[in-house]
Amino acid sequence: MTFKQVGGLDLEADIYYPRESQPQQCLPIALMIHGGGHIMLSRADVRPEQTQMLISRGFLPISIDYRLCPEVTLPEGPMQDVADALIWIRNTLPNIQLQRPDIHVDGKHVVAVGWSTGGTLAMSLAWNSVLNGTQPPDAIFALYCPSDYEDPFWRSPNVPEGSKTAARATVDLDDTTWAGVFEQPVKAYNVPARKGAVGGWLAPSDARSRVALYMNHQGRTLHTLLRGLDRRNRDVPHGSEALSAAEIGAVSPLAQIRCGRYRTPTFILHPREDDLIPWQQAERTDEALKIQGIPVELRIVNGVPHLFDVYRNWQRNEAALQAISEGYDFLLHHVTSRKSK
Repeated sequence: MTFKQVGGLDLEADIYYPRESQPQQCLPIALMIHGGGHIMLSRADVRPEQTQMLISRGFLPISIDYRLCPEVTLPEGPMQDVADALIWIRNTLPNIQLQRPDIHVDGKHVVAVGWSTGGTLAMSLAWNSVLNGTQPPDAIFALYCPSDYEDPFWRSPNVPEGSKTAARATVDLDDTTWAGVFEQPVKAYNVPARKGAVGGWLAPSDARSRVALYMNHQGRTLHTLLRGLDRRNRDVPHGSEALSAAEIGAVSPLAQIRCGRYRTPTFILHPREDDLIPWQQAERTDEALKIQGIPVELRIVNGVPHLFDVYRNWQRNEAALQAISEGYDFLLHHVTSRKSK
């Protein structure tokens, strides 16, 4: 279903129905937000097993599009689009006749789930929803996501595992990288299968992947996300102006927690062996939420990498499986608690 039209793009939402009939029930919504460094992947890149976990707990899962960076900036594109999706779910979707007439939407009770940078977008709803005139989610489940954009890590070179040998050299903003930037915003990008994406999403021979590698290798993640890349003005020096503390804080969950704008119960899961996002960010975020008196649970999982739940047989890691299950129980608990008030 289309939930927003912007710049010639239809931003769409996929609804995952339960197999069983749901007579006389109004289902709470689980808003699912895909990752991809804010610049890749699509609404199809959610986890089938976890979608079923949500359904089994009585949620109606909905996965959404958003405009990808760097053709738009992070605040103007992804963060605005997920906020608009939440508004649509709360105010419009409950009044739409669905393909399944037995399914009724409870727009008053919504949770958000996000993987990697999708987790950051899920967390952004805790404050950005209020700025857009709607109620935040009842609870948020953020899996291995950036939560502290004030961390100097984002302005330092980082060479993720898998790109060390594949890229062979540090990726710069050259012609082959610019080829991965489009003239107009897009809502989805997946590496062609023939290029053999590392970890299922990144291939150094792919121009769009090279944008992600440039961001990491050159420590230009924040400049790229907050200032964007304009292919039509590629001769303009990229990132020549310094980023302000206010710009960075406006998109950083930890900064919003510390200043009191974030009040949503949150479950955080992070692998200790994550090579893209330091697990210490999750720990700092957990501590800040506790100081603010906000319900929070943190699970640091050993023995698994970033995006561990896209690999086959990840469920064999009992700690990881238990942590994910507890995350969805956390969402259900807070929806149930709000319904009972």
